[in-house]
This record gives sequence, C-alpha cells and structure tokens, in this order.
Amino acid sequence: MRAILPVVACLALLPVAEAADLRFSNPEGLFKPSTFTQVVTAKGGTTVYISGQTARDASSKIVGEGDVRKQAGQVLSNLRVAVESAGGSMADIVKITTFVVNLKPDDRAWIGDLVTKSFPKPPAHTLVGIDALAVPELLIEIEAYAVLD
Repeated sequence: MRAILPVVACLALLPVAEAADLRFSNPEGLFKPSTFTQVVTAKGGTTVYISGQTARDASSKIVGEGDVRKQAGQVLSNLRVAVESAGGSMADIVKITTFVVNLKPDDRAWIGDLVTKSFPKPPAHTLVGIDALAVPELLIEIEAYAVLD
C-alpha cells in the first residue's frame, strides 16, 4: 500500500522556483483600472491554483463574524500563507476572483483599496456578488492563481 503525503508535505519537497516572467498590462481599447490589471501574461512552468480562502483561522474559527471587512483581512492573510507554502509570494499571484455576499456597489472602493495594498502589482481581478457562501457566517472568499517560474 502506498503512503499518501498531504499536499502541504508534498509542496515542501518542491524546490523554490525563480520568479516568473510576468507582464501586467492595460491595453489600448480597454479602460485603465486603478485597482486591478486587465491582462496578465505569464511565462513559466509552475502554476499554483489556490482554493477559495475564507475567514477561517488555522483552528477553523471564523474571524470577524458579521464584519466583511475584518473577514477580508483574514482571507488575505490566508491567501499569503497558501502562496508562500508553494514557494511563492503575493507578487506571484496573477489572478484572483473575489466572491462577496450581498455585494453593494460602494464595496468596490474598499475592496479595490485592499487589493492594491495587498499585492505589489494588482492581479487580474473579477469581483462577484453572491447570495451566500458554503457556511452562512462567511461573507467573503477569494480564490487565486499564481505563476512561480
């Protein structure tokens, strides 16, 4: 019978990759966003797919229950842990999708501000308003893609 290593243990066996060749652009013909990048072109061999991160801490406790902004801080902290566990950094994240329960148009401003402060270069970003997440107390979830080399 073969032993199956947990994903985190397998990631620890991978060599740390060099920085990917990433090009962030806002081409002519598309509006120039201030909080995300329209197109990110990545040349490299290692792509990391990060599951949607929520406001659960390491012990599975929900941080900031009832407060979407506090939850967003925990989500980004979890995203940082996830990408670093694969040998990358927030600078290697090229695309995020943010799901927000009961998203309001005014939420775009603080979410955009949070993204610009959390990433050295704003990744491509899709913001989606939804009715609910898998657990009723969760208000925001962010999934990400990173390219490491």
